[in-house]
Amino acid sequence: MSDVAEEAYVYAPEANSAAYDTAMVSHSTSPIAELPTAAQQRKIIFNANIQLVVDEFEGVAKAVSALAKKHGGFIASSNIRGSEGEPRSGHWALRIPSQNFDSFLDGSKGLGQVRSLSQDSKEVTAEYVDLEARVRNLKAEEERLHKHLNESTRSLKDILEVEREIARVRGEIERMQGRLNVLKDLTSLSTVTVRIEEIKDYIPEATEEPGFATQVTRTWSDSLGGVGAFFTSASLFIVGFIPWLTVVLPLGFVAWLVFKRVRRSVKLPIALTSTSKSEEPKTTG
Repeated sequence: MSDVAEEAYVYAPEANSAAYDTAMVSHSTSPIAELPTAAQQRKIIFNANIQLVVDEFEGVAKAVSALAKKHGGFIASSNIRGSEGEPRSGHWALRIPSQNFDSFLDGSKGLGQVRSLSQDSKEVTAEYVDLEARVRNLKAEEERLHKHLNESTRSLKDILEVEREIARVRGEIERMQGRLNVLKDLTSLSTVTVRIEEIKDYIPEATEEPGFATQVTRTWSDSLGGVGAFFTSASLFIVGFIPWLTVVLPLGFVAWLVFKRVRRSVKLPIALTSTSKSEEPKTTG
């Protein structure tokens, strides 16, 4: 969310202040607002991305919502995939008050087993202070132009020129005020992306070579998992084959009867031929 919001306005003091500087030169008597003191509150954008793993996904969505509310935040968007009986996963974009950013991250670790956690921050105090000063100056300039327009007794051409200048200044104010609003939102509410995946008997990846005991445990666990998967597949095959028995068994029985009858019909002539030959009278020489 923060990336999209920041791209909505590109901060370019040189480009944004071009018209403003022109106005300041042409109207040198306009009041200049004082810059904020050094005690100005720092403006920092916080972002975090945390990936978690759970054995059971049931109740995870409610837990995420409850945790966000507990820290004064809300769910900006969510996406849950999968259904009961198959691995499920969820993705949430949360907006959390910046003062509760660290405490929320600590609490989110209790939602499941942490697979990865990354966070970053960006200070925008200088940009924020500069924009505030420019907006104040432009508003003062706009007020002076309106006063000049109301008191002007010049020609229509001069009046139209002042009105064009007022429109230009108003456009600059709106653009800079829009960026200020974006910065206020991003600095007051941090963005936390939470991804939770359901993985049974999850074993985190080790950063170093595991010991002998750990290897034995993992091998035994993998072996049991393989045996269980074999029997599961065999059971599913049998269950899936049962309906076909009502077709295969009768066809097999009919085929066996046909085969038996054909075999008998073939053997009968051979037996009769052998019998007739044995009963022929022997001739004497």
